[in-house]
Amino acid sequence: MAAAMATVLCAAALLFAAVADARDHVVGGNNGGGWKVPAQPDAFNKWAQITRFHVGDNLVFKFDGAADAVLEVTREDYDRCNTASPVGTYKPSGGGAATVPLTTSGLRYFVGAAAGSCDKGERVIVLVMSEKHSRRAGHDHTAAAPAPAESPLPAGIFQAPAPAPVTGLAGRTAASGGAVLLAAGILAVVGF
Repeated sequence: MAAAMATVLCAAALLFAAVADARDHVVGGNNGGGWKVPAQPDAFNKWAQITRFHVGDNLVFKFDGAADAVLEVTREDYDRCNTASPVGTYKPSGGGAATVPLTTSGLRYFVGAAAGSCDKGERVIVLVMSEKHSRRAGHDHTAAAPAPAESPLPAGIFQAPAPAPVTGLAGRTAASGGAVLLAAGILAVVGF
């Protein structure tokens, strides 16, 4: 019984850690007025340029579903404001908002479905950051390099270079080591 409880607690902790940092981004910002033709044609893209989107986050489009919809389109259709063959269509699911989960990294293109709205600026390009650049990647990109170790040799004879900071794949491996140990502990408790 204790082993089963430990397994459930470990699984819950892993699940919570994976989704705890996910964010909902209201398209245009909380005070942006929602998904409608903006006063400035590039308003949505200016907002998207200063917002960081990560895999696991959600876009929240607030709008009147009776008059409009959000269409996800290809780059070519975005450039031409072509709404004839969308990749995805999103309508409000209660509460006047449509939620679009960001499940993969890369560029995503959205336009308004109402006639002429895209040409007037109801469109946005969203860049979803890769896991490597994620705030959940397990390492701090702003951390300073560790201080150099003291040399046992007298000064001036030989000075070893400072150790390199742990970044990139090595940093991800070092940071994710805890998750591997946790998973191994779960398997050991369960009896695999």
